[in-house]
Amino acid sequence: MIDTTRLTEKQRQVIRLLQQNPKLLSLRSFCEKHELNFNFVKGFILSDILRNHLETNDLSKDYFVLSNKGKKIGQYIPGYSLAKKLSIESLLNVAQLQHELGQSSYGINFGALKKEKAVDIKTEENENHQKLYVTNNSIIEQFLKRQETFSEILADHLQINPDNKSELEWLVQEKLIEKKSIDDYAITVKPELQNVVIKKVVTILTNELLISGQWKDIELKSYNIDDEVPNIPYGRSSILTQCIQRVREIFLDMGFDEMSGQIVESSFWNFDALFTAQDHPAREIQDTFYLAKPQTLPLPDDSALVQSVKSIHEKSHGSNWNDKEASRAILRTHTTASTARNLYKLKGQDVKYFSIDKVFRNESIDKTHLAEFYQVEGVVVAPNLSVRTLIGYLSDFYTKLGFTKFKFKPTYNPYTEPSLEVYAYHPPSDSFIEVANSGVFRPEMLKSLGYEGKSTVAWGLGLERIAMLLYGVDKLSELVGPGISLNPPQK
Repeated sequence: MIDTTRLTEKQRQVIRLLQQNPKLLSLRSFCEKHELNFNFVKGFILSDILRNHLETNDLSKDYFVLSNKGKKIGQYIPGYSLAKKLSIESLLNVAQLQHELGQSSYGINFGALKKEKAVDIKTEENENHQKLYVTNNSIIEQFLKRQETFSEILADHLQINPDNKSELEWLVQEKLIEKKSIDDYAITVKPELQNVVIKKVVTILTNELLISGQWKDIELKSYNIDDEVPNIPYGRSSILTQCIQRVREIFLDMGFDEMSGQIVESSFWNFDALFTAQDHPAREIQDTFYLAKPQTLPLPDDSALVQSVKSIHEKSHGSNWNDKEASRAILRTHTTASTARNLYKLKGQDVKYFSIDKVFRNESIDKTHLAEFYQVEGVVVAPNLSVRTLIGYLSDFYTKLGFTKFKFKPTYNPYTEPSLEVYAYHPPSDSFIEVANSGVFRPEMLKSLGYEGKSTVAWGLGLERIAMLLYGVDKLSELVGPGISLNPPQK
């Protein structure tokens, strides 16, 4: 017997409609008529609740549609145009066929027939031309039947003749069509379901129901006070927030101060002040998000700074420097723009700064790349710094995170020389992945910012990739986006 108090309102609606329609020739048509979700109703009628109260007859059937390849070939399958001609005349002049069908079409058709050994070519004696002849008439006839089947699918895939088994198999094998399925059922309602009384369900017994006597026509939804209540933790920090806090604590313990910057930045601070040429590929629209509102931002008020950057660019890069290009508004591509701004404000002071901020890159998203991500910036200005100093800072940082396998590789950056990439071992992929880019700031960049002659090391670390390593996840979608788990991954 059905416990009606445990039914949802949608399930109750379906039962009422089934009682009004005890014989259904098509469940799909029934759902369309009453604006019901077919998959929901299908799951309900096949569930343990109704399984013994209905007779169901499976009417599901297969049908075929054109594949992407099939849609591209047009109206005729490869080989048909030539097979049609050969079905009328089994010996044809090759040159004439090439003229009638075109060189490309002839080649495709001939290749299809030759592949199944249906045709061959011979050169007739005392003549300087070739003839195409049929070697297997049954294959030619099969191509005509295959085309008939293909044309039926092209016209209306639901009207396909199921007897064309061999033709369908060939079309599927050639990836010209794809097999699909459509579910449907015929339903007969058994008497025991017809006799089920579906009353209105309420959760609270009110004075109005008692006084009016309506309590006789309702069902009270039952409660099980012994059911276990799930323990749902509230207010928990996300994985990335925990990772940010961990990175912040390490840098603070290493004696760094934290800095911050702005998301919307000018090309001047993001590129020009960092000695990145105005024709550098990184400034192309496929790598950088340029803004429509505002399209530009004002250059710095310090004309000496702007003139210095312009002079260094034109002298070093050998091209005219354009202030309009430098004024373009963008979403910052790295937090080094914040470093440049802060160094300019500090006017040559020795510093140890870090930041953890969002950056934006116009690039394809995959398991290790995002268009929006966090970058951990670091910069140190002090006497006698070198690449060995840089390696020491980064090694100390990654060791404090618990990484034991990491390595350094020389690379190129517009504003650092020498430059190093950092790779750390990623167990889920059994490979090393890039986790940082770093280097020694070039003197051309430091001169304009008031740090001429100073030794400076800097780096940019990918926070999400650090999280991938910390928590042993295989792809970034496990940390950000709709696929994120509420539970932290296990190491």
